[in-house]
Amino acid sequence: MFSLISAGFSAAPEIGVDGAIDLGRGAIAGAFVIGAAFLAGYAVFRRASAAVCGLVMVLAAAALEFSWLGLIRTPPAQVMVLLQGMFGAAAIVFLSSTIRTARNNALLGGVMFAAALSLVGIGIINLIGRSDVSGLMRAALGCVGGFAVLLTLSQSLRDSSARLIVPGAITALAAAGVALSGTSFSLLPHALFTFGILAASLVALTEVSLPRVRELGLHPVEPSAALTPQPASLAAPDPERALRVSENQLAQVLDYTGVTVWDWSPEAAHQTEGLFALMGADCHGTFTPESMRAFIHKDDVDRFEKQILAPSLGDGSFDLTLKLHDGRAVRMRGARAVSVEGELERLVAFVEPASNGKFAKAVAAASPAKEPEKSAASLHPLAGVFAQALEKGDIQAVFQPIVQFETGVVVGYEALARWRGEKEGADRATAEELVRAAQASGKGRALAMLILNAAADYLSEQMKLTDRADLFVAVNLSVAQISETGFSHDIRALIAKKQLPSRALVLELTETEALTDLVAAEKIFGEMKAAGAALAFDDFGAGFSSLANLGRFEFDYLKIDKSFVAGAAAGGGQAKIVRAMAALGRDMGLTVIAEGVETPELVDAARDLGCVLGQGFALGVPAASGANETGTGDASKEQSKRAFFGGGLR
Repeated sequence: MFSLISAGFSAAPEIGVDGAIDLGRGAIAGAFVIGAAFLAGYAVFRRASAAVCGLVMVLAAAALEFSWLGLIRTPPAQVMVLLQGMFGAAAIVFLSSTIRTARNNALLGGVMFAAALSLVGIGIINLIGRSDVSGLMRAALGCVGGFAVLLTLSQSLRDSSARLIVPGAITALAAAGVALSGTSFSLLPHALFTFGILAASLVALTEVSLPRVRELGLHPVEPSAALTPQPASLAAPDPERALRVSENQLAQVLDYTGVTVWDWSPEAAHQTEGLFALMGADCHGTFTPESMRAFIHKDDVDRFEKQILAPSLGDGSFDLTLKLHDGRAVRMRGARAVSVEGELERLVAFVEPASNGKFAKAVAAASPAKEPEKSAASLHPLAGVFAQALEKGDIQAVFQPIVQFETGVVVGYEALARWRGEKEGADRATAEELVRAAQASGKGRALAMLILNAAADYLSEQMKLTDRADLFVAVNLSVAQISETGFSHDIRALIAKKQLPSRALVLELTETEALTDLVAAEKIFGEMKAAGAALAFDDFGAGFSSLANLGRFEFDYLKIDKSFVAGAAAGGGQAKIVRAMAALGRDMGLTVIAEGVETPELVDAARDLGCVLGQGFALGVPAASGANETGTGDASKEQSKRAFFGGGLR
């Protein structure tokens, strides 16, 4: 658009200044028409709500520009004020549909909605009233522009949509300043305003619409009487029908990680593809309650019917471990809905493999026989001597850098427990193994506080050495450790004693075992955040139920497990899983960290797949305090350069 305007004025000697201005007006009008048409097509074909909001904003802006430029008959002054109010309201609604914070924060969303209504109200009052409020409207529009810039700038570090809107919002706001300055180039503010609005609206094209699930159909390997054929109405979801839980994007990511989704009602049913293999089905069809019975062991069919299917239970949730016909075990959890007539109306279940230990535990709990208590040494090979090693000071903390891919700068560290003991295998024990050994020996709290204190000291040292307050340190803890009485008080006291900034201490929690009491877990996690700590999902995707709980708990970081990252450089399914996990983390406002970045190729792959931070031997090896400091200036840059080009490999 700017090039067309410039070309028009460069041709001024031939066509005259008036002709060049007309050409510029035409370019502005054409830009609005093309932008509106593009957004309209995107809104129709991709069913993107943000595109609809962007289209309304562009149309309102176009109406104002066409009036200002004389391309349409100039409406009365009162109508112009109303148009300005409608444009401001449309801009606010557009921001609320694209900025994650506005969508997720009910208070902010409510204030923005009230502001949009107020702008339209001012325009209506001016239209039907006798007082002139055009000055008030101009001031309100200035506030809207300033708010848009502040909101997008404040969210740009964690929200990709905000980053895309920032240039357009600044340009549109600058147009008002240029107009007030009285520039001799009369088309300049109009060109800036047009560019800013269209540039900001293009963020709507990045909205991910709910994908159509690949047609399931019926592809029998061996016909199975237990499964019913897929109804034709479910082969391709009807655009007019609300997608079932099993058809949305989150369900597909869940399916990647072994958590399958089954959504059934008498009228329709659907499930993610992983459910067939999980249940041991030999064909693709539709799972119904009747067909599910055929795959459940005869000893557990009664439990399935009475604790999941029974309408007499009414609306509510369920969480049950069941034995399958082939001896394997699955965990089913979800919710049922019962109609007013007392019939089962809908069933949504998340079905995943249950470990042998989990199933054995469930069976043992239901059995009157009690197993003999096991000694600490039998629970973990290192448990018997762990307490002694802790007292002798053989347990120490090492720190591995966490690097920002975009800049190559170290932004944090993970504190890892290491045991340099005499017992065979102790020196090779991982941090997770030491946590389990500590729990088995009754020293879980002592180990946690040892590593936490070392981590706090190390972080304080790094902040002083680098004069940076934005560093963080992460410590791997189990849910059992943080659940102990008074642990949140210890965290609060430690943060205060070491004078650490809020959220600088990150507690990494793994989901290697099920969270049986989600309400209690939510309370505990809330206490940790209230104490000033940040929370991270560790080993994301490899745990028992971490993905299912992702939306329930307010975590700050998402660490993608190294088992997925390891195959990301080769592309294919592993890369798709990492990309999907990274996108899911970003959409939920989490900072995504790739674990196990062991080669320069994985550095490039993790960055390209959407991970923000990385951790692994390609970026830096774990080192004790004093051997891993973050340098400043040229030293820091050289350290990052060595890490990215394999200098940290061992």
